[in-house]
Amino acid sequence: MPWDDSNVSKLRDLWDQGLPTAQIGKLLGFTKNAVVGKAHRIGLERRPSPIRRTAVKPDRKKARSPIIPKLNFETTKDEIKDKPVVKQNFQPIVKNLFTKKVRRGCEWPEGHPDESDFKFCGKERFEEKPYCINHCAVAYVIPEKEESEKQQISQSV
Repeated sequence: MPWDDSNVSKLRDLWDQGLPTAQIGKLLGFTKNAVVGKAHRIGLERRPSPIRRTAVKPDRKKARSPIIPKLNFETTKDEIKDKPVVKQNFQPIVKNLFTKKVRRGCEWPEGHPDESDFKFCGKERFEEKPYCINHCAVAYVIPEKEESEKQQISQSV
């Protein structure tokens, strides 16, 4: 859609009202960039950038710390002698994550997680599966059964 006199006059009015360029574009049926380009070409007043910039840039030399901190490995022998020696024995807590098994119940969700009555099944698990035997029957498909069912369907058709 080309720019005509009516679109240019609408652009001038909307520009003077202070509407954002994207909104002007939607109202007139142009893109934001087309509105900005046309406003520049017809000489409309420039707008400040929507990106906030600080008026004064910080001085990088002042931002650096003039005092160099003293590091632990830079202590002198005299400072080490003055400090009392405290002997501490570190005893970590040993947890064996491999031998301790917490057996939870069936993890089949019942209800919707957003609802207050949401819970898991909780029945005894079947072998090493996360579900009870009833929910395993729903969750897992035996491949042999699936193939025989496909063959029966293809034979009946």
